[in-house]
Amino acid sequence: MLAPMGALLVFRIYLPFAAGYYLSYTFRTINAVIAPELARDMGIDAAGLGLLTSVYLLTFAAFQIPLGVLLDRYGPKLTQILLLMFAVLGAVIFAKAQSAGGLITGRALIGFGVSGCLMAAFKAFVQYFPRHHLPLANGIIFMIGGIGAMSSTAPVEAALGLTDWRGVFLGLAAMTAVAALLIAVLVPPRPEPPAAKPETLSASLAGIGAVIGHPKFLRFAPLSILCSAMLLALLGLWAGPWLRDVGGLSRGEAADALFLAFGAMTLGYLTTGWLAARWQRRGIGLEKLAVAAWACSWRCRP
Repeated sequence: MLAPMGALLVFRIYLPFAAGYYLSYTFRTINAVIAPELARDMGIDAAGLGLLTSVYLLTFAAFQIPLGVLLDRYGPKLTQILLLMFAVLGAVIFAKAQSAGGLITGRALIGFGVSGCLMAAFKAFVQYFPRHHLPLANGIIFMIGGIGAMSSTAPVEAALGLTDWRGVFLGLAAMTAVAALLIAVLVPPRPEPPAAKPETLSASLAGIGAVIGHPKFLRFAPLSILCSAMLLALLGLWAGPWLRDVGGLSRGEAADALFLAFGAMTLGYLTTGWLAARWQRRGIGLEKLAVAAWACSWRCRP
């Protein structure tokens, strides 16, 4: 599969953008494991933990439309490098925070800084990879995000035996800086003809309106929002406290359970990406795959 695109090109595109998305998911879900430490050291209650998790998602979501404009005008490379610098700053502020306000500020900057990790990867794939490779490429990048989520469970629990949550976030800040450096060094220039002109701001905004009003967007957005919201709410935060407070598991046992849950999610990302590529070649609508996967998760609920 890699030969037509060139293995080196795949490596230069996939490695740096995958590193960013890996860290994005690690940041997103890490509160489920470090919640007891935050509660103990900073006096954060359940409402505060919910706010800390949601502020990441609020800044992340609020920047999506401006992000689309930036990706179209300046490309995924420059946009992602600049955004990741905000994530580095946010992680350092979070690690050094002495109050809930500091934690919120750091978490908000992290959400803003990693808001482009997935969309920048998608934009790069469209620019560099043949169209028929995109479903599998997208599935693999989601899988890497799942691995990032897995890394925020049992591995973080193990790291907390060597350092505290502040040390973990300083380590994540350093890793994020490395991801930005990889993008700067490895990703080639934008694959555009020399005479090509960037899309105007008005054209970009008009394109956003066209997408939002498109019948296919209106058809599939509700299902996507529903599935993503359930995933982020349950596995991203509340599953950890529930396993400890209601399920009676120890912190380590809860982290192991979350590791398995995120492992299943990761396998699902890879499987659906592979299935999507095969179903698309057979002319089967991808919405059928999405509905089938959602129905399976509903049937398998405890």
